[in-house]
Amino acid sequence: MFIKRYYSKLFRRRSRRSILLKLILITFCFGAFIQINYNAFYLLSQDNYGNLTLCTNTTRNKTILNCSGDPLKQWCKNEINLCHSSISIYNKIFFVTHSVILQTKFAQGKRLGGEDIQTVLNQAEKDEYFQFNKEFLKLPCDISIPKDLSLANHLSSVLSSITPYRTCMDVHLRINETTIAVNRQDYVNIYHTMTDLYTVYLLCRFFQRDPKSVRILFVDAHPKGNLDIFWSKLFHSYTRLGQLKKYPTIFYQELIWSQPQLNSEIDLQRDRRQAPSFFFDFRDHILKQFNVPFEYKKPIDCNSLQIFLLCRRNYVAHPRNPTGKITRQLQNEKQIINDLNKVFANNSKINFTYNYYENLTMEEQLKITTQKDIFIGMHGAGLTHVLFLKTNRTLIELTTAQWQSQIHYELWASMNHVHHHFCSSKDGSAASAQTILNCINLKISQMCPSMTVNSLHSNQTIKLTPTVSKNISNSTIHR
Repeated sequence: MFIKRYYSKLFRRRSRRSILLKLILITFCFGAFIQINYNAFYLLSQDNYGNLTLCTNTTRNKTILNCSGDPLKQWCKNEINLCHSSISIYNKIFFVTHSVILQTKFAQGKRLGGEDIQTVLNQAEKDEYFQFNKEFLKLPCDISIPKDLSLANHLSSVLSSITPYRTCMDVHLRINETTIAVNRQDYVNIYHTMTDLYTVYLLCRFFQRDPKSVRILFVDAHPKGNLDIFWSKLFHSYTRLGQLKKYPTIFYQELIWSQPQLNSEIDLQRDRRQAPSFFFDFRDHILKQFNVPFEYKKPIDCNSLQIFLLCRRNYVAHPRNPTGKITRQLQNEKQIINDLNKVFANNSKINFTYNYYENLTMEEQLKITTQKDIFIGMHGAGLTHVLFLKTNRTLIELTTAQWQSQIHYELWASMNHVHHHFCSSKDGSAASAQTILNCINLKISQMCPSMTVNSLHSNQTIKLTPTVSKNISNSTIHR
């Protein structure tokens, strides 16, 4: 009995010691955790209203930039740091903010963005943008913007909205991941969307951030668009400023403000014929995210030449075109397709196809484009697919003399090492399959000199010989 009591007391003593040691260890670890987080950057605590109280300092490590190639080298040379580097402006076209607080109520607009298009038909374009008022952005220091510093479009008003915040401030949402703010213009036009996408991708490479880890913040109020999928595929995710209105204050650890669409390095105004930095990485990134296999330098197979005609049909893309009427179309499209089918039907070395991309998913569109040797289409946004043709392939752009001065796709073809050919008529008369066939034959003669094709108006085959035509071949369209 004595022994039993002795062991019972001993067990209780050891148990109490064990519990006490565990409590000491837990307290020590918790205290160390709090101290590490405070010293590293900030301390967050819960207040009576469920908000987060943020205490921060302005000390941060310098960002290591990628300054290789054009235009990144120029961006690095023209860097302006303000507010203890809480804001850095590059080449006077874009800037990055750190430890920044965004106050959503100071972004005023009629719409929130993300609406179904049928609910906002005929709305004014101005309703799809916000006005950024004073105190929209807050930085942890007083800032004085140089008087000679002027940025384009919305970035000027965003800069003007900046005010300081005290060491501690209540916030309702905190974003740790790098975020890029984008103010889109022609958001349902694939050409202009591609310029925006490339700009954001290039910013990721410039700041050495993995595109798939970067969040996108739309600071416009556009409704849903059929090209929104690009943003979720290429980057981590996207959200809209209007959808964040339920959070009065939002803290961003790193918020990059992308340059306007017209300042994109691949926009028409740049007049580039040589690819800028990471252009081909950008193209490959798109194809990889859409699971499209691609062999950029695969040789042309003249025993199986792939010719494709991109057709156009009416569809509703944005609120200011509620009928969906497309202005540039082949007037006699069906007849042209039938005629070209007859010409190429008996040629085992040529595979002629056509399609309407409006009916297909983006993945399906990209898979078709990457397999074609000659891509034919009306002057219009659909020719943006020239970015995804293999090297030494051909883009035949159907146009009139009026639109021939628009060299958007000629420039992009040059960047991508693709041959470009305007196929147009000076008077814009009704299109014929023969004028288009003449353009096709010219390019086939240069790509596969030994190939023969049938004439449109006879059963005889024509031996093609390489030629260099000084005159632009005729083709016609209906506007």
